[in-house]
Amino acid sequence: MAKLHSKLIWVILIALLVFVGYLYWIPSQKTDIRRDAAVVAVSTAKVETKPMIRSVNSLGTGISNNSIQLISPTSDFVTELNIREGKAIKKDEVIARLHDVEERARVTELEGILEDQKRQLDRLKNLATTQATAQSMLDEQQTRVNTTLAQLDIAKAQLAEMTIRAPFDGYLGLRQVSVGAYITNGTVITTLDDLNTLRVAFSVAEHYLADISVGMPLTVTNAAYGNISFNGKVSAIDTRLDPITRTVTVHGALPNDDLRLRPGMLLHVKLELDNRQAMQISEKALVPQQQKQFVYKVGADNKVTQVEVKTGQRVPGWVEILSGLEEGDEVVVEGIQKLRSGVTINRVGG
Repeated sequence: MAKLHSKLIWVILIALLVFVGYLYWIPSQKTDIRRDAAVVAVSTAKVETKPMIRSVNSLGTGISNNSIQLISPTSDFVTELNIREGKAIKKDEVIARLHDVEERARVTELEGILEDQKRQLDRLKNLATTQATAQSMLDEQQTRVNTTLAQLDIAKAQLAEMTIRAPFDGYLGLRQVSVGAYITNGTVITTLDDLNTLRVAFSVAEHYLADISVGMPLTVTNAAYGNISFNGKVSAIDTRLDPITRTVTVHGALPNDDLRLRPGMLLHVKLELDNRQAMQISEKALVPQQQKQFVYKVGADNKVTQVEVKTGQRVPGWVEILSGLEEGDEVVVEGIQKLRSGVTINRVGG
């Protein structure tokens, strides 16, 4: 019986020792957990200086630098056509001629009359030096000469209308008439487009008006050429805004020597408003508080400090830093919600 009591006492002592050990072990585990919890896993990035490009996107339409319809200025038969569809033509080259026999005859007739009248005028001028009565005849003859000159100018203009010439260098469109056809005043013969420079017309919201100026760079893309970009510059800005859409029409000029761009194309325009070097961080690093912006800056001991920053321009995903940070400083960009000043961080991810 004494042995049984002795064993029971030892069991009770061992149980007490285990219980006391457990009481000491639990607080140490909680301390370790709290210590581990104080280290927050975050992603960080460094402040860097790089180009800050602000741009605006719009849809535009391609238009020729110069574009006209060549029409007949009078009515008559077509006697000559020099239309090579889609081919280049130089300024003043003959595109078409109309039947001009009557006009040529009229010019020849008036040139002969004018020559005879000038001879008579010269004789009267000699007489006028010796005979006073010849002065009135001289005046009448001078009037005849002037009248004939005017008629000759009209006849030459009518003759010139019978020949249609290219008013500028360009590319001919499709032929609309044939040789021998009788055409009337206003009939379209073909089209002429200057394609070596293509203009693009697009609209920009009035919000950007103060940022736009002639000469600014722009790029365009078109579905026909995938991701290939065509570079150009702003050539003109309309003096008026659309009162309904509150947009301003802008024209850009694009070199097009290879003729890949054509009038009427739908073009995706990217207008570069600003391109300069600026100190930037990811927008995700910002912590807005009331009217101010803060970031968590990482120190040498991996502890973070909340720092107020002054921001400038923004582009998608990035913000310019004007003050509060230096180039090369490390800031937290992900995991901000768990942070406060003095917390130790553990970098994860990129």
